[in-house]
Amino acid sequence: MEKSQWQSSTSLKSVASDGLVHRMLDGLGSNKYHAVDYNSMRAAISQKRFASIKASMKLNEIEKSSQQHKENSILKQHQLVWQKEFIRLQHLRKKAEITVESHMRTNLSSDMCGPLYKEIDYFDGSLEADFEGFKKNTVEPVWMMRDDLKYWLSEHREELKYGNPDIIEKHREITKTIDSVKGQQQSIQEKLQYEEECLEAELQSDLLLELCPPALQKHVAVHPGIPQEAMELECPDPNLKSDVLQEFLIIDERYQTMIEELKRKHSFAMSSDDGWEEDEHFKFVAVVDQYPREMMNRRKLLLDRLKKHLPTKSFAELSRHEDWWTDCKYFHERLKVAYFEWARDRRELLHKAQMTFAEVAVAQELEEVRNEYHHRQKQFCQILYEKVKEWRERKMEMMHLEAQLNEERQRQALEQRLQEEESEKRRRNKEKENIQRYHFEQEKQRRDTEAAAEQRLQELKELMEKQAVYDRERIKYREEQISEKLEERKQKEIEKVKEEEEMQARLEALRSKVRVIAESDPLRALQGTKAWEAHLKQEEFHESAMLEPLFKVNSYTSKQITSDHRIRLEQKLREAGLHNTEYARSMIRKATPPLKPRKDLFHTFKFQDDP
Repeated sequence: MEKSQWQSSTSLKSVASDGLVHRMLDGLGSNKYHAVDYNSMRAAISQKRFASIKASMKLNEIEKSSQQHKENSILKQHQLVWQKEFIRLQHLRKKAEITVESHMRTNLSSDMCGPLYKEIDYFDGSLEADFEGFKKNTVEPVWMMRDDLKYWLSEHREELKYGNPDIIEKHREITKTIDSVKGQQQSIQEKLQYEEECLEAELQSDLLLELCPPALQKHVAVHPGIPQEAMELECPDPNLKSDVLQEFLIIDERYQTMIEELKRKHSFAMSSDDGWEEDEHFKFVAVVDQYPREMMNRRKLLLDRLKKHLPTKSFAELSRHEDWWTDCKYFHERLKVAYFEWARDRRELLHKAQMTFAEVAVAQELEEVRNEYHHRQKQFCQILYEKVKEWRERKMEMMHLEAQLNEERQRQALEQRLQEEESEKRRRNKEKENIQRYHFEQEKQRRDTEAAAEQRLQELKELMEKQAVYDRERIKYREEQISEKLEERKQKEIEKVKEEEEMQARLEALRSKVRVIAESDPLRALQGTKAWEAHLKQEEFHESAMLEPLFKVNSYTSKQITSDHRIRLEQKLREAGLHNTEYARSMIRKATPPLKPRKDLFHTFKFQDDP
């Protein structure tokens, strides 16, 4: 076995070695190896490289379009936010203008504000005239020049394209003119910017800020210390007045401590944010206020908008400034609430002090009145006590007399009760005798009644037996009579049917004699009707005959019917909805006809309702 395996392995090795020898001898002509075509390989590599570059360019275009679509979507969301903010600002502007106009109209006739408002109107008119003059001198020439340039370019576009020397020279002159106009516009813009900065600086002066502080710093003015109104109040108790006035100082100290603690906690809000100019802060606040907290995707939109308006600020600076602004608003809101509560507590304490001092004064007056009342009450009580004492003595005497009278009445009542008991005893004995006599008579009467009843029962039994015999004979006789009547009734029905058949036969014979058989007449459809013939004959009559009706009317006309006042009464009751009431029935029953009926129309028959 091992020998056969060795032989098979040696044979395989020899075959493999022979194949390698043949391949080495054949060289490039072997079917396993081919010559390399480097040109086709370079073309395939270039094609693959071009395909990859094209795919990368397409990918870049897709990324750019996606980025552009994303930016357009964000811009649309910004546009919606700005539209809402624009509508809100426009509404606030109109509301403020209406408020100012109404205030000016109401106070225009006053001596104090009238001249000032007239001067404001004059100044507003002069500003409007200056604005129109500025627009006419600066803006309108630029727009006119723009229209002229557009027209000139549309006329000489081909000549510029082919390089006409005259047109090119003219184009250079126009370019210089445009540059000079741009310089003039730039200088005008710088001048206007300078005037705007001066006006803003004037508005930010200390005097105007004191008169009109910013919205965040507006709060109720509080003057600490004891108010003059409280010092002028009158109080009978000087200690109470000093204690109450001391409460003002305690409230001031408490709220000042609260405000200091609030400032200490919000030291970040108190510190100014370095690196931010006033214009940048104004832009930041204007943008943040446009995006409410409940808005979806607010953070992303807000940062994108801030980055567009403030490109020099990083996201970290924007986030830090947002935190500072939030803390600043929260601090000023709490500060405003603290000042409001401080002023409210001082007003309430002043009102409470006024009420307390008034109550003390009233209490002192009441105490004086109460002392005088007690003195008079004491005298009056002494007089009443004397009267009560006299009344008590009389009452005791009256009670003693009443006790004696009650004892006498009780003795008489006891004697009367003994007499009544004796008489009641005699009456009961007599009633017992009467009852025994009554029972004896009742028993005797019962025995007599039973004997009479037994005798009557025997007589009734005999009478019932005789009646039973008579009833049986009577029933037999009635049955015979009923059977005879049934036979007679059947015989009558048979005769009636025969008579009916004979009558129908006679009627049919009569119908056959008088039956009319019409002949066929097709021309009848083309002939005139009797109504048409009557109409033709009527034309020949006299004018008086034309007014007569075509046919004779044997009934009543509508005029004759409505002339009856009973018909009109029924119509009025129906219109009023009363025709089904008992009142309507009684009214119609009482109504008389327009003509007295003839005597032959009366009848004596009386209708009766069905049972």
